[in-house]
Amino acid sequence: MKTEQRILNLSKDGAIQCYKWENTQRKDPKGIVLIVHGMAEHIERYVDFIKILTDQGFVVFGHNQRGHKGSISSKENYGYLGDFISFETLVSDVNEIVELVKSEYPNLPTFLLGHSMGSAIVQRFCQLHGKKINGVILSGAMKNSMFLLKMGSFFTTLIGAFKGMKHRSRFIDKLTFQKYNAGFKPNRTPYDWLNRDEKEVDKYVDDEYCGGMFTVAFWKAFFHELQTINRNYELIPKNLPIFIASGSKCAVGNYGKDISKLYEKYQKIQIKDLQFKLYDQARHEILLELCKEEVRSDFVNWFVRHLPK
Repeated sequence: MKTEQRILNLSKDGAIQCYKWENTQRKDPKGIVLIVHGMAEHIERYVDFIKILTDQGFVVFGHNQRGHKGSISSKENYGYLGDFISFETLVSDVNEIVELVKSEYPNLPTFLLGHSMGSAIVQRFCQLHGKKINGVILSGAMKNSMFLLKMGSFFTTLIGAFKGMKHRSRFIDKLTFQKYNAGFKPNRTPYDWLNRDEKEVDKYVDDEYCGGMFTVAFWKAFFHELQTINRNYELIPKNLPIFIASGSKCAVGNYGKDISKLYEKYQKIQIKDLQFKLYDQARHEILLELCKEEVRSDFVNWFVRHLPK
């Protein structure tokens, strides 16, 4: 599998690290998959799945998002976007990569796969630019109430005013990641909520560019973006194929409850090609879970099934 690395100087006053993977032994690529990773991780964690996609004839693009490994000027800026940078900038980054992909491969279909925070960015992309792509998979997505999101915005604004927007708040961490882990006591690590596979959890814990507390600025921007998404589902094209996938024990999706509400929302706005699957007992990172073979097979088959006839 050939890997090409690029540093993209994007129009939103910054640079991000982007990769391209392809199987050079295949001369007839079927389509493009752009992977948008989640919060407090990086794109290299998807390499095993990417190898499967390239073996199936897909060209894969993926970038390390702002505030994450490879797209920060120093370790001190891990988890920091800037005091006044919104998540719309991250959505714009995805759009610029999609435009790059379509210029290089104008005749190939383009799909997006977003995990966790990445699934939120992908949903916002679909609201703004959904006609540019051929389908999306949302992995480990969330559907939060406006009340909770507004409370999050209130607290991050308040904390930022007193502590500064680069402050890393234990209070916000307790309301989010620590809350997720509370459902899996007794806890072996702070990240048991991610996966039943202890080896994968340990890899995450040992990776200096995974986990940790993000800045108040990052959380404030994220809470605001989730509110924007909640208000604009109707903008998503009705003919855009969407596959929502999560674990039945995913704390981010409220153990199937909130992720089911997201599915119901897409039903309500009449998305014509909509699929929903909960993987029994799986936690948040389904592509690395004990059931990963089933998940990966489902995802690849979904992409293949949605190639233009």
